[in-house]
Amino acid sequence: MAQNFNFKQKPMLSLMAKSAAMVAGLFALVIAVLLIGDHLRLLKMDPLNDPTLLELRDQLAESNENTDAVVEQIRTYDLYARRAFFSNQEERRAGGGLLLAGTVVCFLALKLSNHWNPKLPDIGKSDTPDHWELNSLFRQLMVGAGIFLVAVSLFFAFVVQSDLSVVLAHAELAEQGRQDAVDTEVVPQASSELAEEMKSNWPSLRGPGGIGHAHMDDAPISWDVESGEGVLWKAEVYVPGFNSPIVWDDRIFMSGADEEGQEVFCHDANSGEELWSVTIASEVEPPEVSEDTGYAAPTMASDGQRVFAIFASGDLVALDLDGKVIWQKNLGVPDNPYGMGSSLMADAQRVYVQYDHSDAQKVMAFDGASGNELWRTAREHISWSTPVLIESPIGTRLVLNDEEHVTAYDPTNGKSLWQVKCLGGEVAPSAAFNGSNIVFVANEYAQATALKLNGATPEIIWQYDEYLPEIASPVATEKYAFIATTAGDIICLDIQTGAVKWEQEFDEGFNSSPILVDNKIYAIDLEGMVHIIDAEAETFHEIAVIEMGQPVYTTPAFVNNRIYIRGEETLFCIGTNKH
Repeated sequence: MAQNFNFKQKPMLSLMAKSAAMVAGLFALVIAVLLIGDHLRLLKMDPLNDPTLLELRDQLAESNENTDAVVEQIRTYDLYARRAFFSNQEERRAGGGLLLAGTVVCFLALKLSNHWNPKLPDIGKSDTPDHWELNSLFRQLMVGAGIFLVAVSLFFAFVVQSDLSVVLAHAELAEQGRQDAVDTEVVPQASSELAEEMKSNWPSLRGPGGIGHAHMDDAPISWDVESGEGVLWKAEVYVPGFNSPIVWDDRIFMSGADEEGQEVFCHDANSGEELWSVTIASEVEPPEVSEDTGYAAPTMASDGQRVFAIFASGDLVALDLDGKVIWQKNLGVPDNPYGMGSSLMADAQRVYVQYDHSDAQKVMAFDGASGNELWRTAREHISWSTPVLIESPIGTRLVLNDEEHVTAYDPTNGKSLWQVKCLGGEVAPSAAFNGSNIVFVANEYAQATALKLNGATPEIIWQYDEYLPEIASPVATEKYAFIATTAGDIICLDIQTGAVKWEQEFDEGFNSSPILVDNKIYAIDLEGMVHIIDAEAETFHEIAVIEMGQPVYTTPAFVNNRIYIRGEETLFCIGTNKH
């Protein structure tokens, strides 16, 4: 039976529509490629580490006067960066609009071309694909690829547009922090009054600056926990934690945590009474932690107006001395074998956080008053040690250890000032400083190294590789360096030559770091035996051994001729009521 088909073909109009579709499609393809290329270019941009801007910031950090011109240069450079960024955003949106328009025109032109040149129905079609069908399939694949390319380009144009703005906002925050530092440095960074306050308190792990030196001259050398003689008071510690006590004025601060929650608590230094306890809420699930670390291993820090704490959850919090939360933020749950082990350090303006993950190790500084991030610096390797602040002959330095290096940073901007490769293994001990010009570092499975600060890069003056610490940090004096090991040894080395002055073996190992107090070393072993050792003698001389009656994993605090010791279950105050 014959069939009649009535097609109204318009070949000329169809050809014109097809040509328009090809032009619009090529236009859209070019715009799509440009948008994707622009996005890849933005991914490589790092305004915070632009060489010109870094150089200007270095000038600002090093200048003591006439900083207005440098600040103005930074602001001008930042303004140009912002203008370039927002111009780029407008161009990307405009490009996205053109891409969308080109795609719509191409689609409509193809529809009109098909309308004016309809395809004849296939009569008696073979099951074997012919040349035209293969061409049609190829065209369909090309169209599909084009649609995917267009979709990706539109996504980059209209959705992914805030990455660089976040970076620039971070730059603005960092620059504001630096400017605040400059504004306050009309007076020196840490005034002499505050420096003296730091020395008369115990603001961080291992005391002022974290170097293990106590500034007092009449520490107790005799007491009896069982009878109470020489023990001013003791208070039960209800919340577990391996962090050590810090002290400011008449208040003692500690933290604790378990799977149920996180707390910061404060005791009266004169009576032991708990003055307040604050629960620190968290929005993250409690992470898995090592039994040796727990949920509250890092020791707190204080700047005299606030106290700071950090937990295994990554929650960093600042409170005033009365327990009111000032600010809080989560830095991300640490991804490393031992959890969060590094303690905090603070000065008059900043709180420093060494935050080492398995794939994103870094050190950061936050404004103590607001919690704003002032700077962050990536680190090459991981560790669980704690930063120390030393007053070197050429200025204040923030010194950190890692699995290979000891590195000094400028505390005002995070710039790495020098680095020496001399460590190894899983590093937990922090650096020691002899108070003048020698930094001393040591770790098990590596070696102990004395570094003399006599120029841009310290000089290794000697190394020692026999008895080495695993957890306890060493301590150094003008004459000697002392190492306490988890195997139960204490070693005394000549600070200038590395010669062994004496070695002494004890029954228990040391997690608590030894502290220098008035030419005496106080070292507490894992069973709670306090060993008081003459720090000036050329041979081993133990002044006293005192039993605390319970295990001690933490480092004691020494303030106002008293000793505050956090045992496994009890906080002890050793001394008298005299200040």
